[in-house]
Amino acid sequence: MPNRKILSANSLCIALVVLSFVSTSVFAADGDVPLQQSLTPGMRVRILAPEVAPGKIIGTVTRVSDDAVTLNIPGRGEPVSIQREKIARLDASEGPHSRGFDSAIGAGIGAAVGAAGCAAGNGSGQGHIVSTGAVAGICALFGGGLGALIGAVIPPSERWKEISGTRYRVTFAPRLDHGADLAVAWKF
Repeated sequence: MPNRKILSANSLCIALVVLSFVSTSVFAADGDVPLQQSLTPGMRVRILAPEVAPGKIIGTVTRVSDDAVTLNIPGRGEPVSIQREKIARLDASEGPHSRGFDSAIGAGIGAAVGAAGCAAGNGSGQGHIVSTGAVAGICALFGGGLGALIGAVIPPSERWKEISGTRYRVTFAPRLDHGADLAVAWKF
């Protein structure tokens, strides 16, 4: 039995060491990237800065410094500079969804709604020439086709990915006495 406890303790230590390296590399890659390295001129961004504007500000980055992000905003004559500490959230555009993606979503929703609606409307199907399953299948085909058509006609929306700033960093590391340290750094 003592060998089993040693094996269990060794397995736990190895798991902690592997977890610490994975966690440290993931958090370092995510939290330590300075804002100016992750943003480049020409990127389309969406900024939430409640102290600057009530809504989201969408524009193209013209300049990035340690203190501010400067954007060209459609409909404004000159670039707008937003102080970095006033930015609550910053998202980068990954481009619009494809019409095929939107059509597939519309087809799925239309098929589900069509099948459910016709199945519920047909009742138990007893005493009818066509079964409830057949009616639901036909309605699913029509609903899916209509949903795909609607999904293709609606203009595609833009996809956004959040760019995290260096406001916080979490680090997990093993200690020599077989313990573990967890450090959280928060920038105000």
